[in-house]
Amino acid sequence: MPWKNGSGTTTEIAIDPPGADVGNRFRWRLSIADVERSGPFSAFAGYERTIMVIAGQGMDLSVGGQPARRLDRTFEPFVFSGDAPAECRLLGGPIRDFNLMVERSSLRSRLEVMHLDATPRSFDPASGEWLIHCFAGVVELGTPADASAVMLQSDWTAVFGGAGGGWQMAAAAGSRAVTAIIHLMSA
Repeated sequence: MPWKNGSGTTTEIAIDPPGADVGNRFRWRLSIADVERSGPFSAFAGYERTIMVIAGQGMDLSVGGQPARRLDRTFEPFVFSGDAPAECRLLGGPIRDFNLMVERSSLRSRLEVMHLDATPRSFDPASGEWLIHCFAGVVELGTPADASAVMLQSDWTAVFGGAGGGWQMAAAAGSRAVTAIIHLMSA
């Protein structure tokens, strides 16, 4: 879909509430943008934005008149206010970036990139909402007592909210995986 300002395109992964669009209010949105050229980002007043480069040489991102922040390492999240004007200067050609936007009045977020192996990592879906996006590899998701794990393939996203009990995630047997683990909590 086109950016709100018409200067690029985005693949929307998920949005809450379902069916919402960027022209109206939404609680959170997860997307991947293809940035073909330097220029301004769309404004999202009232939202906290987290962005990270997932492919390409990166960009310098100027937000709200502050000195530009160099984003040239993949999978390194950068948080900024959607209220401030933001503009990027590409460092060496097109990039892809991963974007999380949350409405500040209702949510707080934490995005962490994990490089998983077969060692299980625990998380508790009852403690808010969780978004798990697999960038590479295959992630097994399940409860310790449940033998039927969900297999999260590369470029797939799982959304959890309000489920009880402890869950675990790990890379599928004999492999490794790269994931974004996003925890959304009430403000």
